[in-house]
Amino acid sequence: MLVIAPHPDDEAVGCAGTLIRHHERGDLVRILFMTDGSRSRAFGFDVDSMRRLRQAEGARAAARMGADCNWVGLREGDWSNEEGRSAIVRAFREINPTVVYAPSLIDFHPEHRRIAKILGTSLSEAVAEPEVRIYGAQVPLTPQLTNLVHDVSDLETAIASVFASYPSQSQSTMPMMRLRRYAARFYGAATQVEGFCAVQASTYASLQRRPPARFKALSGRAWTDPLVLIVGLAERRAWGRAAHAQQPQAANPTSPPPDTSPARLS
Repeated sequence: MLVIAPHPDDEAVGCAGTLIRHHERGDLVRILFMTDGSRSRAFGFDVDSMRRLRQAEGARAAARMGADCNWVGLREGDWSNEEGRSAIVRAFREINPTVVYAPSLIDFHPEHRRIAKILGTSLSEAVAEPEVRIYGAQVPLTPQLTNLVHDVSDLETAIASVFASYPSQSQSTMPMMRLRRYAARFYGAATQVEGFCAVQASTYASLQRRPPARFKALSGRAWTDPLVLIVGLAERRAWGRAAHAQQPQAANPTSPPPDTSPARLS
């Protein structure tokens, strides 16, 4: 399992429980921390101090999920597309992933969208075409895009420990706990679920050519959450239709590719 994290903490808010579950089942999980997150101004740290802090936080979080930590650490906001692509292609060749957990373009953050686009152009270099599972980070996918849902309610304590690995980013990570509770209520789970848009690699690559749209992040104020869901709703629906239209037909009827039909809890 290869996880592409634009910044240290994106993998936690998007799929911490799922990665813990993979580890429990004996799967190899590797996290690529693509950028160093050094532009964060938490605690008033300078760039170099923040870089060191976030590297330490990422390593601690990866260990708590049972994942290998691969610190690419491109300087946030100051790196080339070729640098990003080279790191991803190198990981493809080293571990030959069957599943890639990928950032979404349903996002407001330019670094998230940029990493997603580079991943899209790099997937053709994979040894074998992996399944891509798109996760949300601060901007919810919503049921318009979610077609794979994992009930991680029994891992609540372990997930909280992973989130606690990122004290510098608590202001942005804690609202995502609220989103997990909303999703659990919607899908009939106990306390937490993690949702993904699972697509073929070729579909993910083609979706990166869509122009960016306006989206809104979750804030610390719960009363603003309905607005977050409304802003970009039409665009999410358009993405869902595009993903469904571009999914190839299954070569083997007993092993169909993932699609964008309504999500089922697993």
